[in-house]
Amino acid sequence: MSVVLARRLRGFHTLLEMALRDERARPAPDDRILAGLKKKKLAIKDQLTRFDGRRTSASH
Repeated sequence: MSVVLARRLRGFHTLLEMALRDERARPAPDDRILAGLKKKKLAIKDQLTRFDGRRTSASH
């Protein structure tokens, strides 16, 4: 994964966090929407963790 892709994923992760906050702020948040956003956010976090792990191990 390139550094550019990692930056894009971090940006998308931030957008998902904002969407979660907006959905939670609604009078009646939709649990399915919340679950979907959380799942996407976790998948991105997992990708970034793998990327950061590869970068760290490659620099040693």
